[in-house]
Amino acid sequence: MGRFSKAQVVWAPFRPCAAGEKAPYPRSLQTPEGLGDRLRFVAFAEKQAMEAFRLAAHHFPDASPLQCESWLRLADEEQKHLSWLLGRMEELGVDPGERPQSLALWNSFDRCETADQFAVFMSNAEERGRIAGEQFHETLKSTDPVTAEIFRKIAEEEVEHIRIAESALRS
Repeated sequence: MGRFSKAQVVWAPFRPCAAGEKAPYPRSLQTPEGLGDRLRFVAFAEKQAMEAFRLAAHHFPDASPLQCESWLRLADEEQKHLSWLLGRMEELGVDPGERPQSLALWNSFDRCETADQFAVFMSNAEERGRIAGEQFHETLKSTDPVTAEIFRKIAEEEVEHIRIAESALRS
């Protein structure tokens, strides 16, 4: 076990999968339940990223002061995105803990043995999040423009997150 999987994290209001349990497959996005599944999944990813940035800022002995400062800033940004998503979930009556969420992303951070490896990993994760946000925006803009706009704003801000993560790598 690495520094991330050993960390004691409070995952509330989410319910992570038990050891060996697989997360349920998301339901159709054309249903309210499926929209809830996507919101829950993305919000849990934001929570994991927020916690990872905070942990990394304090636990990589080879991290530069600029990297640590950047990661704490990014943790605050991830928390903002999480807040937007949880707010929308509340408006729609989506319970964050209704279905278990996979800790695969969180456990994958253990592959990062150095600050630079973590910076590269997170830059790539932010890029994947940006692409997913753009796709959700396009998919939802005609059926749920409020949620679509949240995903658009998150995707737009991920561009800056990627820049910050990459500049921290060069520090």
